[in-house]
Amino acid sequence: MNRESVLLALAGATLGALALSAAMFARLHPPEPEESTAALAAAWETLPAAVPAETFADGEAVPILAELEADEEDPNAGPFYVSLRVPDPAPGEKLFVCDGLGCPLEEIVLDQDGDAALGPLAPGRYSIQSGQTELGSFRLHGNASLSEATGRAWTDGERLYLERYIPGTVRLTVTVRKTGYYAVWLCDREGRSWRRELYVSDRTQRDADGAWVQVLDFQGLAPGLYTATRRSQTLGQVELPAGETALLEVVIDK
Repeated sequence: MNRESVLLALAGATLGALALSAAMFARLHPPEPEESTAALAAAWETLPAAVPAETFADGEAVPILAELEADEEDPNAGPFYVSLRVPDPAPGEKLFVCDGLGCPLEEIVLDQDGDAALGPLAPGRYSIQSGQTELGSFRLHGNASLSEATGRAWTDGERLYLERYIPGTVRLTVTVRKTGYYAVWLCDREGRSWRRELYVSDRTQRDADGAWVQVLDFQGLAPGLYTATRRSQTLGQVELPAGETALLEVVIDK
């Protein structure tokens, strides 16, 4: 083989190696199609604008988050029915449940015992009205519980009560110095009474003086004088103003 033949063979081998390297590079790094680049550009244009930022004294930019109310309800919760009790319903009286703006949603239909089911209602604030007069309001939560009852309305968390007066609460703080079962009564001037039972054992947690203290709330009460008793013993009396909470402390030592 002469010199020219050797040079031609070497050149052919070099070109073959370069072609193979180019093919391998193209396989490992394929070019992006134009349609992918266009789709990426379109997606970028649809992204929301950057969140406004607030700059602190040290120059650090911190995103500003939208403020939410602490009691904001889950819009996906509910709706629920609310159980309403109206003692001694007046014949022919028309009551309505209204939204937070005072717009009537439905008429309240009471049975002969003064019970009604309101709803279905989504979580939020509602009121009870007679004509143009608001009698009371309440808040319905996303777990179907009730709270923030005002006016002539009050709630135990499960049922809504509407009274003929602005109800109040007698808060009875009972201090017991001995173990055992105890029954405490709260009575009004008309002879109506409400009973609470207490049980104090040797394992009951006591205060520094060795006494056991329990707070009892009697809710939904009309204004007037109330007496706390145990058996035939008078423990104390308190006057309850309309819509307020009257405090009464009593001691059971035998």
